[in-house]
Amino acid sequence: MNSTFLKELIAEGDGSPSTMRVATLLIVAVVMGVWAYTSIKAGAPQPLSTEQVGAVLGALGIKAWQRGKEESGTGVPPVSPEPPK
Repeated sequence: MNSTFLKELIAEGDGSPSTMRVATLLIVAVVMGVWAYTSIKAGAPQPLSTEQVGAVLGALGIKAWQRGKEESGTGVPPVSPEPPK
């Protein structure tokens, strides 16, 4: 995986990393990593627990809600890289 891809994945419009994107990526990576580890150790795919599904869907849902607020203009406006003229 290319490090530029990861930087673009977590970057906001001004290029700085988005805390919410980093948190969401971390939650998904940890849950799926634990699931992959337990599935490999058991020798077969293991079902995800309700808590694991809730953590992943919750993180993704909150991020989607935040994105909708940013795009609709009802949330906190993004920081402009250039001052208005």
